[in-house]
Amino acid sequence: MKDLQLNTSYKYHSIVGFIIGLWLVVFLVLIAPFDAGELPFNIRIRILPLYGLISLVSYMIMITIQNLVFHKQGKWNILYEILFITLFNLISFSGSYVYYKSSIINGNYSFTKFTFEVYLPIFIILLAVIVLTRWFLNNRIPNNKMEKLILTGENKLDILKLNPSDLVCISSADNYVEVSYLKAGKLQKKLLRNTLKNISEQQSNLLKVHRSHLINPSHFKEWKNSNTLILTEIEVPISKSYKQAFLEQNHSPLKTDDLSQTQ
Repeated sequence: MKDLQLNTSYKYHSIVGFIIGLWLVVFLVLIAPFDAGELPFNIRIRILPLYGLISLVSYMIMITIQNLVFHKQGKWNILYEILFITLFNLISFSGSYVYYKSSIINGNYSFTKFTFEVYLPIFIILLAVIVLTRWFLNNRIPNNKMEKLILTGENKLDILKLNPSDLVCISSADNYVEVSYLKAGKLQKKLLRNTLKNISEQQSNLLKVHRSHLINPSHFKEWKNSNTLILTEIEVPISKSYKQAFLEQNHSPLKTDDLSQTQ
């Protein structure tokens, strides 16, 4: 499943949450759907904006969950996005129904009627606002602060946090993986109790060039010979079974047609 871009900034997502909440308030107060149209305008402007606040709070709760999932999994995809919107809907619905039945609103709709005749029609309309604002945020507003790459092992103390661009390669070492990365421009290494398979599944941007090696393609420098790659301050072997895919990724000055000459 293709990974999606994700902006984890609370600042920018608070703007998205505010837009969602504001749109909902304007819709409820001015359009006044369902039985809200029977209320005088001064009453609507006093009691209906709280629905927008409920929506904003629900969205920010989901941003906290979203960021926890993203940092743990190291990726975001369409399935996570669907689950995000679904869970946001459930939280927002719960808060809205409790408020609807409170002494402030004292609504007389049953749970079923409120769900299917009030909340869901409004949420379907609101869904377009949520999708469009999140799409714009994740694709048009850059993260000013680079997201840290977090690699973990089986032990709680096995953790390495670094800039994605500093990761050079990850190699299998028995029951551990050896992470090679740059720190202040110098190559450093750290062992984590994990498997190369787990790392590969979590970090889809890394390229497998050998059964025991994953590399960050941006650190590829040149070929040492037909079986060895030179990365930043380190060399790794490349096996025949992965050479074709590596050449097709355009991470090499060699062309695919030259493959037979390098084997």
